[in-house]
Amino acid sequence: MAESKVERKLTVILATDVVGYSTKIEENEEQTLQTLKACRAIIDGLISEHHGRVFNTAGDSVLAEFPSAVEAVLCASEFQKTVKERNASEDDESQKMEFRIGINMGDVVVEEDNLYGEGVNVASRLEALAQPGGICLSKNVYEIVSNKTSFNFHDLGEQGSRTPTCTRWTLH
Repeated sequence: MAESKVERKLTVILATDVVGYSTKIEENEEQTLQTLKACRAIIDGLISEHHGRVFNTAGDSVLAEFPSAVEAVLCASEFQKTVKERNASEDDESQKMEFRIGINMGDVVVEEDNLYGEGVNVASRLEALAQPGGICLSKNVYEIVSNKTSFNFHDLGEQGSRTPTCTRWTLH
């Protein structure tokens, strides 16, 4: 019996999630879903514009892959800036939404259109470390983008045995 070979690749993963989504959905499900849909249109467009692809979603989260760390960081930056501008233009608090983003470059397992493995898991852990409206990068992504972008970075140092050195940067 022939075993099927596992397909792997190295890629850049962007993981994003809405801050306080469960509370928002409990308070006003209809408005939260409308706001999420508007924000998803923003991120989906930016992911495509930066040569990425959404490979998984679950409720309020999006997982995307990019062939370039620089493009992933530029996409994340533009998304956070656009959401911040959108929030500033809304008077109704229920129409505002904040996101956290984590970006990692790592080895993943390819299964049809989906990706699995440590590369994805680390991006998700980094997302959880990000401040609301912020972006948290793995050390390997930071090393690639730090000299190719004009962003200011802040080193968070080691974040535990299950997450590599994390460098978080904020938009200025």
